[in-house]
Amino acid sequence: MRYNGYLRYHMNQETFEDSFNLLCGDKIGQGAHRTVYACKLCPDRVVKVEPDDYRYFANVLEMKFWNDHEHYPKVARWLAPCTHLSPEGRILLQKRADPLPKDFQLPDQMPSFLTDFKRENYGILGGQLVCIDYAMTIPNPSIRLKRVNW
Repeated sequence: MRYNGYLRYHMNQETFEDSFNLLCGDKIGQGAHRTVYACKLCPDRVVKVEPDDYRYFANVLEMKFWNDHEHYPKVARWLAPCTHLSPEGRILLQKRADPLPKDFQLPDQMPSFLTDFKRENYGILGGQLVCIDYAMTIPNPSIRLKRVNW
């Protein structure tokens, strides 16, 4: 059962803040389109929140890309899995990757479908380098490797 219509008109600010504080822990990052928090309910997840005042739909794009490619191991191995998306796309839960160690040597070549090559967009999950911010990917991915500049 979806409560969107009811909550939109009946939820007061205190109830919203209480719900937010139940789900979101410490702020662990922020980008151009979203703020990322530790997830209090599932410590192995992060919560990506996209504000109302700027809707790029980064959460929706990232979840769609994951759903479209999660069963293709040659693509999925490069991505931190998305697990839940709120009905309006403002909140996304994603598996939490560890930050890259300072001495971690990034590869000279990466898959062609990835586009935003910044160190902070990557982490380690299950001993593997994964992209944690892939809202801006090429929709029809090529797994061919390309030379990248970090």
